[in-house]
Amino acid sequence: MPLLIQKFIQKFIQKRIQNKSLKSRLAMLTVLAAMVLAFAATAMAAEPASFKEALAQAKAENKMLVIDFYTDW
Repeated sequence: MPLLIQKFIQKFIQKRIQNKSLKSRLAMLTVLAAMVLAFAATAMAAEPASFKEALAQAKAENKMLVIDFYTDW
């Protein structure tokens, strides 16, 4: 087999291996992102319903209270 064809085949195989590695990394990253979003949604569901409840919870846990709001004027 000529040297040029042999080098081409080696490079082709190396690229295929790298692409499979990239695909598996992307799949794992997608699964990790889905898990993080699922846990974040669970944590958000346990939020206090009112400002007074949130303030009481912050005092009980000795934490600061962050108020986040927006408007679309």
